[in-house]
Amino acid sequence: MKFAGVIAHRRLFLFAVLLAVALFPVGWLSERWQPAGWLTNALFSTVEAHALGHAAIFAALGAAALLAFPALQRRPWQFLAIMLALAVGQEAFQLMYKQRPIVFDDIRDLGPDLIGAVVALAGVRFWRGIGT
Repeated sequence: MKFAGVIAHRRLFLFAVLLAVALFPVGWLSERWQPAGWLTNALFSTVEAHALGHAAIFAALGAAALLAFPALQRRPWQFLAIMLALAVGQEAFQLMYKQRPIVFDDIRDLGPDLIGAVVALAGVRFWRGIGT
């Protein structure tokens, strides 16, 4: 396999791992495994920390998506639509395990998710020299 092919497969693998991490209902794990609960409570103890966590997850996921699927680097609206769909999916998975209807906090989490995606897009485009 050529070097470029290996890099492409690694980028796709990284994206898949980050996607699984982003969509996984961490609250569910935190309720069932005490060390995860301690870590979650320590990292996301405030509203601000929770928002920063969402933004960081989606910045990493967005950067991985842009590197795994380079065509998205030149299609920002398509990229942002995909990231919004993933953010809604993440909230949906959380609601399924919580078994409750949607509340304002669930919708509010979409803002930091999209901010993280925009940061990823700006960072990757700057790094690649796109749009300059």
